[in-house]
Amino acid sequence: MENGKWKAENLLFICLALMAVSLTLSPFMMGATQFLIIGVWLFTGDSVKVKFQRFIHNRIALAIVALYLLHLVGLIYTSDFAYAFKDLKVKLPLLILPVVLSSEKPLDKKHFDLLMLIYVASVFVATCISFGRYLQKDYGDIREISRFISHIRFCLNIVLSIGIIGYYIHERRISKGKNVPAFSLKTALNQYLMYFLMMWFVYQIYIFESLSGYIAFAGLVGATLLYLFFTRVRRPAWRVAGLIAVVVVPLVAGIVFYRAVNRLLNVKPVDIAKLEKTTALGNDYWHDTVCFPVEDGKYIGLYFCRPEMREAWNLRSDLDYDGLTLNGENLEATLARYLTSKDLRKDAGGVNALSDDDILNVENGVANYNNHVHPGLRARLSETLFEYGQYRRYNNPNGGSLSQRIEYTRASLHLIKKHPVFGVGTGDIPSAYQQAYDEIGSPLEPQFRHKAHNQYLSITVGFGVVGLLVFLFSLLFPYCSERRNRTYLYTVFLVIMLLSMLPEDTIETQAGVMLFAFFNSLLIFAFPKTTT
Repeated sequence: MENGKWKAENLLFICLALMAVSLTLSPFMMGATQFLIIGVWLFTGDSVKVKFQRFIHNRIALAIVALYLLHLVGLIYTSDFAYAFKDLKVKLPLLILPVVLSSEKPLDKKHFDLLMLIYVASVFVATCISFGRYLQKDYGDIREISRFISHIRFCLNIVLSIGIIGYYIHERRISKGKNVPAFSLKTALNQYLMYFLMMWFVYQIYIFESLSGYIAFAGLVGATLLYLFFTRVRRPAWRVAGLIAVVVVPLVAGIVFYRAVNRLLNVKPVDIAKLEKTTALGNDYWHDTVCFPVEDGKYIGLYFCRPEMREAWNLRSDLDYDGLTLNGENLEATLARYLTSKDLRKDAGGVNALSDDDILNVENGVANYNNHVHPGLRARLSETLFEYGQYRRYNNPNGGSLSQRIEYTRASLHLIKKHPVFGVGTGDIPSAYQQAYDEIGSPLEPQFRHKAHNQYLSITVGFGVVGLLVFLFSLLFPYCSERRNRTYLYTVFLVIMLLSMLPEDTIETQAGVMLFAFFNSLLIFAFPKTTT
C-alpha cells in the first residue's frame, strides 16, 4: 500500500512537472497533461470516493471551483451552445486542478522546490528561443518573438518567475542565520545564477513592450515591498519608511512618465516661412503641421515631396509606393513615419539614404526606426501615443491596441447596461459583442471586433453583476479566509493575476487559464505547509 502511495505521489509530481514545462513551451502539452493528471487521480492512490470527499469538505476548493460552475449555470440562458462548450473546454483547468490537488497530499519541500526549478528553467529556455529571434531581427513586431504562446501570457510567466527567484533568494538569506555555512562555492554559484536569471527576466520584460508585462512587474515590486515590510520588518520606523517608499516610487514614476509623454507629444514651434521650399532636385516641398500627426515630437508633414518619394521608393522596392506593406499598413504613411524617425526628409534624398535593412523594415510595416532598434518602455509609449493621436484625430481605432481597447470597453459597458444582473450567458458573448458594436456605431472593422480585453468586464458581460461577485469571491476568498495561504509566493501570484486582468482577459485563452489554474491550485493545496 505504501508503495502504491509512493507511486501515486510521484506520478502526480511528473504530471505537475510536465504542466510547468508546457506553460511556456508547448500548448499541445497543456491540454494533454490535463488528461494525464485526471488519469493519475482516478487510477492511483486512494479511491476516487475518498478523494472526492476531501474535495467536497474543502471550502476553499469549492470557492475556486465556483468560477467554473458559474460558466455551467450560464448555459441555462444561452443560445450558442457550440461556443459555450468550446469555452467550457478551454476553462477545464479551473475545475480539474482544484479538484485533484485539494484531494491529494501537499508536496514535500524537496519536490516543490524541484517543481519551481523546472518551471523557471522552462521559462528561461523559452526566453532564450525568443531572444534568438530578437537578435536575428526575425519579426515585424517585437511581440512576435514569443514563439509558443502570446507575448502577453509569456510576460506574465516571466514576471512570475522573477517572483519565484526573489522568494528563493530571500529564503537562502534566512537559512544563513540557521547555522548553515556562510559560504561555499556551490551556494555562491547558485546565488549568482539566481541574480543573473532575475536580471535576465527583467530585461526580457523590457524588450517585449507589453503593457500587461509592465503592469504585472510593477505589481510584483509593490507587492514584494509591502509583504516584506508587513511580515518581516518589526521596527515601526522601517515600516513607515516602507510605506513612504510605496507612495514616493509611484509618484516619481508618474513624473517620469509625464515628462516622457511631453517629450513625445510636444513639438517646437515651426516658422513655415523659414523652411526650405525646394528639394535638392529642385522640386517643391510640401510643409504641413495640420493634416499629418506627430512622431517622436516631430512633424511628419515637414519637408514632404510625394513625387520624389514615390519614384525613389519604387526603384528600391518591389512593393508599390501607393500600395500596402506586408502586414497590411499604408506604405506611404509607414515610409513617412520611418523617415521622420531617422530625421530624414520625405524626398528622394531621404529614401536613398535608407539602408537595405531600413527598406526591409518599411516593407514589413515597421513605422519607427527608434522603436525597432531600441525596443522597450519608451518605444511602447511612443507607439501607443501615436495610435491614440490617430484615434482622436480621425476616429479610427483600427490601427492601434489602445484605441481598440477603448472601443471594446464602450461595447462592454453597453452590454452591461442591457443585461446588468445575469449577463448574456456563457455562449452568447461573441454574438452579443458583434451586435453591440453595431448598436453603438463603432468604426471598428469586423476583424478587430473582439471581446473586452478586460477580465472583469468580460465576466460581467457574460454573467452580470452577480457573476462578477462570484468571480471576485472565487479569486479573493482563498487568500482572505486562511492565514496560512498568505505566503509570499501566493501574494505576488495573486497580485500579478489581478492586475493582468485589467488590460487583458487573462483566463479566456488556454495559456492564460492554465497559468492561473495551475499556480492558484498549486500554491494553495500543494504548497509545503512548513514554508512561508
